[in-house]
Amino acid sequence: MDPVLVQFGPLVIRWYGVMHALTIAVGLWLAYRFGPRFGVPAAVLDRIGLWAVVAMYVGGRLGYVLSHPAEFRDPLEVLRVWHGGLASHGAILAGLAYCTVAARRAGVAVQSLFDAGAFALPVGSFFVRFGNFMNGELYGAPTTLPVGVRFPTAPDAPRHPVQLYEMALALVILAVVWRVARRRAFPGQVWWTALALVSLMRLGLDVLRPEHRVWGVLATGQVAALLLLGVSLWFLWRRPTAPAASLQHLPDGSAGS
Repeated sequence: MDPVLVQFGPLVIRWYGVMHALTIAVGLWLAYRFGPRFGVPAAVLDRIGLWAVVAMYVGGRLGYVLSHPAEFRDPLEVLRVWHGGLASHGAILAGLAYCTVAARRAGVAVQSLFDAGAFALPVGSFFVRFGNFMNGELYGAPTTLPVGVRFPTAPDAPRHPVQLYEMALALVILAVVWRVARRRAFPGQVWWTALALVSLMRLGLDVLRPEHRVWGVLATGQVAALLLLGVSLWFLWRRPTAPAASLQHLPDGSAGS
């Protein structure tokens, strides 16, 4: 377990950075694959894809700063991105805000653009959590179960490898989202399904993390996940009456080029 993948003199390539790069690459590839089927032309993705990624990273950083204010008494510390980290919920909210504005300017349905980016949620959960695992961070509470891992950053006892649990569940969520995308019944169905499942996963797994509880038994991440889960279920419940173009008649492997 080493955060460094390879090092060439002063050049250090870390697992965490590589996993983020893979998340961006695979997420965009799937957006280009499914976007045109959802009414989002590739030309629109060309214009907004990079800026959506930038918005999410800025939001992720601000989300971390707001949820860990004690670490940022020096305002310049906010810019030292090698200190501290990112908050996934901040990234999600910033991405939604940017894509809402960008979709309206591009003349495409906002919910359809959300659907095109939905795969980034489980893909990011899979890749980024592996980076967390190699960093020896975001582990769970001590456990006597045989799955326990003794992390170099917490050698006192074997702990729940929550990162690996999330990776396994992310693959299940990805399979569900893929199926929903191929049978999409209305705009927004893919995105809100993905967000609901990822939020539900976060609610459950954070029980195993020894984090500071801010609201009864809930940690900060669980509070945000609970809010996003509620919003997702509301959007899925109030589905439009006019169905969007469905992918259910596409043969396997033909969901775009």
